[in-house]
Amino acid sequence: MELSQSGGFHDWFRGIAAFTVLATFALVILGGVVRVTESGLGCPDWPGCDGGIFPPLETKAIIEYSHRITASFVVGPLILFLCIAAWVRYRRERWVVVPATLAFGLVIAQAGLGGATVLTGLPGATVMAHLAVGETLVAVLALLAVVAYRGPLSLKMPNWGIGKTRPFPVLVVIAGVAVFLLILSGSYVTITGAFAACSEWPTCLSDKAFPGERLQVIQMFHRYVAAGVGLFVLYSLHLGFRGRTQPKEIRIFSMVAVALFAAQVVVGAAVVFGDFSQDMRALHLAMATSVWIAVSALVVMTFSSPGTRWGGVTHG
Repeated sequence: MELSQSGGFHDWFRGIAAFTVLATFALVILGGVVRVTESGLGCPDWPGCDGGIFPPLETKAIIEYSHRITASFVVGPLILFLCIAAWVRYRRERWVVVPATLAFGLVIAQAGLGGATVLTGLPGATVMAHLAVGETLVAVLALLAVVAYRGPLSLKMPNWGIGKTRPFPVLVVIAGVAVFLLILSGSYVTITGAFAACSEWPTCLSDKAFPGERLQVIQMFHRYVAAGVGLFVLYSLHLGFRGRTQPKEIRIFSMVAVALFAAQVVVGAAVVFGDFSQDMRALHLAMATSVWIAVSALVVMTFSSPGTRWGGVTHG
């Protein structure tokens, strides 16, 4: 049986791939909740919790254990299923097998980093690596889901870019890298405790244009990076919905990504005006990850080949 009568994917594979992206997004956000509530050591051992299978009835322990349960019994099995399905039913399709296998490797690495983070007392470098792998994982899963819906990647410049929109494919890739680095910059702000170093927005302190204290410098550096990345992302993505030569999906996702980035700026300001509440800080990470997923999906859409027939054969 071919991938489908039209050379596409079975609907069940597409649906599970898309759901796995959402589940992994939720896992990343739950990890952010663990971080902003300082629940990382709610379970001081690993893989158990406080010497047992189930956590004690304490808020931080329950938050940390919920993160582990979601990873172990929801996201992990979903990715394992996608990897097995890729090798069993779509093994001749490299743009299915490679991301599915990479996702499985990343989720194993993520589990190992999670354990190491707890057992070593939450060192900053390990915490940041844990987030970086998580964000990479969700991008790889987005790649798999988009490929399942639109077709394999061509790794060639698309033929729809003309005139002022011609640089879009290159710029959107750079924008994706920039967003990823911006997320890591925000993580560094959190692990250094600099998130509350500046009590005003967009400036740090009303009487200091350029703060001199270390934590204030870290906080303002993140804001300056965010401003620079934001301007570049907005310029790049506006090319995605400018004109009519781009596919409809490119225009829609470009507008969605721009809207999400604008919302992220608002949430960033609200974190300061809301006295750095845990809810707003968790929402800040959620919005940043949403932007990352949207831009990652947009990159894959830009270089995918809708209408290209898949060459593989399923078995069953």
